[in-house]
Amino acid sequence: MRRFCVIWRRELAACFLSPIAYVIMVVFLGATGFTFFLGAVRNVGAADPLPSLLIGAIVIWLGMLIPVITMRLFAEEKRYGTIETLMTAPVTENEVVLGKYAGALTFLTIVTLPAVGSLFILERFSPGLSLDDIDMGALCGGLIILVLLSAFFTALGLLISLLTRNQIVSAVCCFVAVWLGLLLGWLLSALPGGAGRLSEYVSATTHIEDFCRGIISAPTLVLYASGTWLLLFSSVRILESRQLR
Repeated sequence: MRRFCVIWRRELAACFLSPIAYVIMVVFLGATGFTFFLGAVRNVGAADPLPSLLIGAIVIWLGMLIPVITMRLFAEEKRYGTIETLMTAPVTENEVVLGKYAGALTFLTIVTLPAVGSLFILERFSPGLSLDDIDMGALCGGLIILVLLSAFFTALGLLISLLTRNQIVSAVCCFVAVWLGLLLGWLLSALPGGAGRLSEYVSATTHIEDFCRGIISAPTLVLYASGTWLLLFSSVRILESRQLR
């Protein structure tokens, strides 16, 4: 546990030691806030709940934020040859993968959580809108699906970074993979026959809409939890196989 915490702190410190991290935070918060406010203005008189618009705005920009955060996790280590030094230290593959994953996910959480404040900024400066008009249950549901999506796609980005030694290639592949994941339900529904219930089961947009209406689905929780576990398990096994070569 102590070695896991050391790697976790190491990864988190690496994120904040770079000035790029602070640029990323400002750009992400600005882009998310603008997207949300624009959606709220266009939604005047419509039935879409504000929490749904907010979570949707955050998820849109997560597709660009996650590749930037995860691209360096293993690709940078392999490029500079520090992966050999790390793996010869008294740590296990599980501790390395989970420590790096926890560091990236913690940084992602620190960056995304302030974006939720956009909802309360809108309430503060919008006449006729009060906190009583915001469904806190829907907001909590939206935050749950946001955590599930963040955990799943961060694990996906870590796996992709492990498979390449070039950060740019890692970022591009992760960007494509994240957006394929977000649009998978829509892509399946566009096929002949619409893939039926499968497209609804894997549709991220449907999950966001349901959770932001307070509908917490157990199959959706199992889908993202098992998917995250599978990606992390695969990362550990790939790292172990490389050590045996």
